[in-house]
Amino acid sequence: MSGALWMFLTAARMEQRAMRRNPLLLVNSGMLPAVFLVTAVETGRPDRDGATELVVAVALTALWGSTVWMSGGVLRRERTYGTLARCVSGVWSPYLVLLGKSLGATVTSVAAILVSTGVTAAALGLPLSVAHPGWIAVSLVVLVCSGTALGALVSCLFLVTRNGLVWSHALMYPVFVLGGLLIPADALPEWLRWVPEVISLHWIKDCMVGAATGDVTAAPLGIATLLTLGYFSAAGFAYRRSVEVSRKGGTLDLA
Repeated sequence: MSGALWMFLTAARMEQRAMRRNPLLLVNSGMLPAVFLVTAVETGRPDRDGATELVVAVALTALWGSTVWMSGGVLRRERTYGTLARCVSGVWSPYLVLLGKSLGATVTSVAAILVSTGVTAAALGLPLSVAHPGWIAVSLVVLVCSGTALGALVSCLFLVTRNGLVWSHALMYPVFVLGGLLIPADALPEWLRWVPEVISLHWIKDCMVGAATGDVTAAPLGIATLLTLGYFSAAGFAYRRSVEVSRKGGTLDLA
Protein backbone atom coordinates (compact mmCIF):
# COMPACT_ATOMS: atom_id res chain seq x y z
CA MET A 1 0.00 0.00 0.00
CA SER A 2 2.77 2.46 0.92
CA GLY A 3 4.61 1.65 -2.31
CA ALA A 4 1.51 2.24 -4.41
CA LEU A 5 0.85 5.54 -2.63
CA TRP A 6 4.46 6.62 -3.16
CA MET A 7 4.18 5.76 -6.86
CA PHE A 8 0.87 7.64 -7.16
CA LEU A 9 2.27 10.80 -5.55
CA THR A 10 5.49 10.54 -7.58
CA ALA A 11 3.48 10.37 -10.81
CA ALA A 12 1.53 13.46 -9.71
CA ARG A 13 4.70 15.42 -8.88
CA MET A 14 6.36 14.47 -12.17
CA GLU A 15 3.33 15.66 -14.15
CA GLN A 16 3.28 18.94 -12.23
CA ARG A 17 6.93 19.57 -13.03
CA ALA A 18 6.36 18.76 -16.70
CA MET A 19 3.36 21.09 -16.89
CA ARG A 20 5.34 24.06 -15.63
CA ARG A 21 7.26 24.04 -18.92
CA ASN A 22 4.18 23.47 -21.07
CA PRO A 23 2.95 26.64 -22.86
CA LEU A 24 -0.59 25.24 -22.90
CA LEU A 25 -0.75 25.82 -19.15
CA LEU A 26 -0.28 29.56 -19.72
CA VAL A 27 -2.85 29.61 -22.53
CA ASN A 28 -5.61 27.42 -21.08
CA SER A 29 -5.21 28.12 -17.36
CA GLY A 30 -3.80 31.64 -17.45
CA MET A 31 -5.00 33.54 -20.49
CA LEU A 32 -8.29 31.76 -21.25
CA PRO A 33 -10.11 32.56 -17.96
CA ALA A 34 -8.91 36.16 -18.09
CA VAL A 35 -10.21 36.59 -21.66
CA PHE A 36 -13.54 34.93 -20.80
CA LEU A 37 -14.00 37.13 -17.74
CA VAL A 38 -13.15 40.40 -19.47
CA THR A 39 -15.42 39.54 -22.40
CA ALA A 40 -18.34 38.62 -20.13
CA VAL A 41 -18.00 41.74 -18.01
CA GLU A 42 -17.96 43.95 -21.10
CA THR A 43 -21.44 42.68 -22.02
CA GLY A 44 -22.90 43.97 -18.74
CA ARG A 45 -21.65 44.90 -15.27
CA PRO A 46 -23.00 42.29 -12.81
CA ASP A 47 -24.04 42.87 -9.19
CA ARG A 48 -22.33 41.11 -6.26
CA ASP A 49 -24.14 37.78 -6.60
CA GLY A 50 -23.97 37.93 -10.38
CA ALA A 51 -20.25 38.68 -10.30
CA THR A 52 -19.60 35.71 -8.03
CA GLU A 53 -21.56 33.38 -10.29
CA LEU A 54 -19.75 34.74 -13.35
CA VAL A 55 -16.29 34.23 -11.86
CA VAL A 56 -17.13 30.65 -10.81
CA ALA A 57 -18.59 29.87 -14.25
CA VAL A 58 -15.51 31.27 -16.00
CA ALA A 59 -13.14 29.30 -13.77
CA LEU A 60 -14.98 26.02 -14.36
CA THR A 61 -15.24 26.63 -18.11
CA ALA A 62 -11.51 27.24 -18.27
CA LEU A 63 -10.90 24.10 -16.21
CA TRP A 64 -12.75 21.98 -18.74
CA GLY A 65 -10.62 23.39 -21.55
CA SER A 66 -7.49 22.75 -19.51
CA THR A 67 -8.67 19.22 -18.65
CA VAL A 68 -9.09 18.31 -22.32
CA TRP A 69 -5.67 19.65 -23.31
CA MET A 70 -3.61 18.91 -20.19
CA SER A 71 -5.05 15.99 -18.19
CA GLY A 72 -6.62 14.48 -21.29
CA GLY A 73 -3.28 14.60 -23.08
CA VAL A 74 -1.32 12.67 -20.46
CA LEU A 75 -1.18 9.39 -22.40
CA ARG A 76 -0.75 11.20 -25.69
CA ARG A 77 2.32 12.96 -24.30
CA GLU A 78 3.66 9.66 -22.94
CA ARG A 79 3.40 8.19 -26.43
CA THR A 80 5.16 11.24 -27.90
CA TYR A 81 8.00 10.98 -25.37
CA GLY A 82 8.34 7.23 -25.94
CA THR A 83 7.52 6.39 -22.30
CA LEU A 84 4.05 4.93 -22.79
CA ALA A 85 5.34 1.35 -22.72
CA ARG A 86 6.73 1.88 -19.23
CA CYS A 87 3.44 3.33 -18.00
CA VAL A 88 1.38 0.46 -19.42
CA SER A 89 3.66 -2.43 -18.48
CA GLY A 90 5.24 -1.27 -15.21
CA VAL A 91 5.17 -3.01 -11.82
CA TRP A 92 2.33 -0.91 -10.47
CA SER A 93 -1.17 -0.62 -11.90
CA PRO A 94 -1.01 1.54 -15.06
CA TYR A 95 -4.40 3.01 -14.15
CA LEU A 96 -2.98 4.22 -10.84
CA VAL A 97 -0.11 5.88 -12.72
CA LEU A 98 -2.62 7.56 -15.03
CA LEU A 99 -4.67 8.84 -12.08
CA GLY A 100 -1.53 10.22 -10.42
CA LYS A 101 -0.53 12.09 -13.55
CA SER A 102 -4.07 13.32 -14.08
CA LEU A 103 -4.21 14.55 -10.48
CA GLY A 104 -0.94 16.45 -10.91
CA ALA A 105 -2.21 18.10 -14.08
CA THR A 106 -5.57 18.98 -12.52
CA VAL A 107 -4.11 20.48 -9.33
CA THR A 108 -1.71 22.63 -11.36
CA SER A 109 -4.48 23.78 -13.69
CA VAL A 110 -6.87 24.60 -10.84
CA ALA A 111 -4.19 26.63 -9.03
CA ALA A 112 -3.33 28.60 -12.17
CA ILE A 113 -7.00 29.24 -12.98
CA LEU A 114 -7.74 30.45 -9.45
CA VAL A 115 -4.83 32.89 -9.64
CA SER A 116 -5.83 34.11 -13.11
CA THR A 117 -9.52 34.61 -12.29
CA GLY A 118 -8.73 36.17 -8.93
CA VAL A 119 -6.28 38.69 -10.36
CA THR A 120 -8.57 39.52 -13.30
CA ALA A 121 -11.62 39.94 -11.05
CA ALA A 122 -9.65 42.24 -8.75
CA ALA A 123 -8.38 44.29 -11.72
CA LEU A 124 -11.95 44.65 -13.00
CA GLY A 125 -13.18 45.66 -9.55
CA LEU A 126 -15.84 42.92 -9.38
CA PRO A 127 -17.68 42.81 -6.03
CA LEU A 128 -17.28 39.17 -4.99
CA SER A 129 -18.82 37.50 -1.94
CA VAL A 130 -17.53 34.56 0.11
CA ALA A 131 -20.18 33.68 2.69
CA HIS A 132 -19.07 30.12 3.53
CA PRO A 133 -15.37 29.55 2.75
CA GLY A 134 -15.48 26.07 4.29
CA TRP A 135 -18.05 24.86 1.78
CA ILE A 136 -16.06 26.42 -1.02
CA ALA A 137 -12.98 24.50 0.12
CA VAL A 138 -14.95 21.24 0.12
CA SER A 139 -16.27 22.06 -3.35
CA LEU A 140 -12.70 22.61 -4.55
CA VAL A 141 -11.71 19.15 -3.28
CA VAL A 142 -14.60 17.58 -5.20
CA LEU A 143 -13.65 19.71 -8.20
CA VAL A 144 -10.08 18.40 -8.20
CA CYS A 145 -11.31 14.81 -7.92
CA SER A 146 -13.83 15.32 -10.71
CA GLY A 147 -11.26 16.99 -12.95
CA THR A 148 -8.87 14.11 -12.31
CA ALA A 149 -11.51 11.54 -13.28
CA LEU A 150 -12.58 13.45 -16.38
CA GLY A 151 -8.96 13.90 -17.45
CA ALA A 152 -8.27 10.18 -17.10
CA LEU A 153 -11.42 9.33 -19.06
CA VAL A 154 -10.61 11.71 -21.91
CA SER A 155 -7.00 10.52 -21.94
CA CYS A 156 -8.18 6.98 -22.73
CA LEU A 157 -9.90 8.25 -25.87
CA PHE A 158 -6.66 9.74 -27.11
CA LEU A 159 -4.92 6.42 -26.55
CA VAL A 160 -6.91 4.64 -29.26
CA THR A 161 -6.71 7.33 -31.93
CA ARG A 162 -3.97 9.20 -33.71
CA ASN A 163 -6.27 12.20 -34.19
CA GLY A 164 -6.10 13.52 -30.65
CA LEU A 165 -6.02 17.18 -31.66
CA VAL A 166 -9.24 16.82 -33.65
CA TRP A 167 -10.97 15.11 -30.74
CA SER A 168 -9.73 17.80 -28.38
CA HIS A 169 -11.63 20.45 -30.30
CA ALA A 170 -14.66 18.19 -30.72
CA LEU A 171 -14.91 17.58 -26.96
CA MET A 172 -14.12 21.05 -25.67
CA TYR A 173 -16.56 23.42 -27.34
CA PRO A 174 -19.81 21.44 -26.90
CA VAL A 175 -19.32 21.48 -23.12
CA PHE A 176 -18.59 25.23 -23.27
CA VAL A 177 -22.04 25.70 -24.81
CA LEU A 178 -24.10 22.86 -23.29
CA GLY A 179 -22.42 22.38 -19.92
CA GLY A 180 -24.61 24.82 -17.99
CA LEU A 181 -21.62 26.94 -16.97
CA LEU A 182 -21.37 30.30 -18.76
CA ILE A 183 -24.64 29.65 -20.59
CA PRO A 184 -27.45 28.83 -18.09
CA ALA A 185 -29.23 25.52 -18.58
CA ASP A 186 -32.61 27.26 -18.91
CA ALA A 187 -31.24 29.20 -21.91
CA LEU A 188 -30.70 25.97 -23.84
CA PRO A 189 -33.35 24.39 -26.08
CA GLU A 190 -35.65 22.14 -24.05
CA TRP A 191 -34.42 18.98 -25.74
CA LEU A 192 -30.83 19.77 -24.68
CA ARG A 193 -31.42 20.77 -21.06
CA TRP A 194 -30.59 17.27 -19.84
CA VAL A 195 -26.93 17.64 -20.89
CA PRO A 196 -25.77 19.74 -17.89
CA GLU A 197 -27.37 17.18 -15.56
CA VAL A 198 -24.67 14.60 -16.40
CA ILE A 199 -21.75 17.03 -16.15
CA SER A 200 -20.31 17.31 -12.64
CA LEU A 201 -18.90 20.80 -13.24
CA HIS A 202 -22.46 22.13 -13.56
CA TRP A 203 -23.36 20.83 -10.09
CA ILE A 204 -20.08 22.01 -8.57
CA LYS A 205 -20.84 25.46 -9.94
CA ASP A 206 -24.22 25.45 -8.18
CA CYS A 207 -22.60 24.41 -4.91
CA MET A 208 -19.80 26.98 -5.08
CA VAL A 209 -22.14 29.83 -6.03
CA GLY A 210 -24.51 28.89 -3.22
CA ALA A 211 -21.67 28.70 -0.71
CA ALA A 212 -20.31 32.06 -1.85
CA THR A 213 -23.67 33.86 -1.75
CA GLY A 214 -24.94 32.23 1.47
CA ASP A 215 -27.45 29.75 0.01
CA VAL A 216 -25.73 26.50 0.98
CA THR A 217 -27.29 23.23 -0.22
CA ALA A 218 -25.65 19.82 -0.06
CA ALA A 219 -27.63 18.21 -2.89
CA PRO A 220 -25.54 19.63 -5.81
CA LEU A 221 -22.31 18.55 -4.13
CA GLY A 222 -23.71 15.06 -3.52
CA ILE A 223 -24.76 14.71 -7.16
CA ALA A 224 -21.34 15.95 -8.31
CA THR A 225 -19.66 13.37 -6.04
CA LEU A 226 -21.78 10.54 -7.46
CA LEU A 227 -21.01 11.64 -11.02
CA THR A 228 -17.31 11.80 -10.17
CA LEU A 229 -17.38 8.23 -8.85
CA GLY A 230 -19.08 7.23 -12.09
CA TYR A 231 -16.34 8.98 -14.07
CA PHE A 232 -13.65 7.09 -12.12
CA SER A 233 -15.36 3.76 -12.82
CA ALA A 234 -15.82 4.56 -16.50
CA ALA A 235 -12.20 5.72 -16.78
CA GLY A 236 -10.92 2.47 -15.23
CA PHE A 237 -12.95 0.35 -17.62
CA ALA A 238 -12.07 2.56 -20.61
CA TYR A 239 -8.34 2.43 -19.79
CA ARG A 240 -8.21 -1.35 -19.62
CA ARG A 241 -10.32 -1.64 -22.75
CA SER A 242 -8.42 1.02 -24.69
CA VAL A 243 -5.05 -0.62 -23.98
CA GLU A 244 -6.41 -3.97 -25.14
CA VAL A 245 -8.04 -2.59 -28.29
CA SER A 246 -5.12 -0.35 -29.23
CA ARG A 247 -2.68 -3.25 -28.89
CA LYS A 248 -4.79 -5.40 -31.17
CA GLY A 249 -5.32 -2.58 -33.66
CA GLY A 250 -1.70 -1.46 -33.66
CA THR A 251 -2.46 2.08 -32.50
CA LEU A 252 -0.58 1.77 -29.24
CA ASP A 253 2.96 2.97 -29.99
CA LEU A 254 5.21 1.25 -27.47
CA ALA A 255 8.51 2.38 -28.94
